[in-house]
Amino acid sequence: MLALISKAAAGERWIMDGTGPKTLPLRLPRAHVVIWMRPPRWVSLLGVFLRWFAYWKKTRPDMADDCPEKVDLDFLRYIWNFERRDAVEIEMQLAAHADLPVLVLKSHAETALLLAKIKRGH
Repeated sequence: MLALISKAAAGERWIMDGTGPKTLPLRLPRAHVVIWMRPPRWVSLLGVFLRWFAYWKKTRPDMADDCPEKVDLDFLRYIWNFERRDAVEIEMQLAAHADLPVLVLKSHAETALLLAKIKRGH
């Protein structure tokens, strides 16, 4: 996994998804901007359960083939503990790249506003 991320980050242009603190050292030095989707815990959990119900025993269109939607205790724990455990380390790594613009989006409305501005060319 790290080799794939390293190879992609070495490319001229890329967009990557994910907040894994272990891969940020590969990505942040080459990034031009960070968009951090950081909704409240309840919004994340609601989204997980809605996707789970919508794609029960199916593969979502944005997932790899034969990768059915699933929810397990480890994933729920990750979401529940994210702010206490992972967010702190992510913030420290972002602080080490103080010149890197970071846009934090905390709601679906903020995300929709950003997408609308991008579509208008702002």
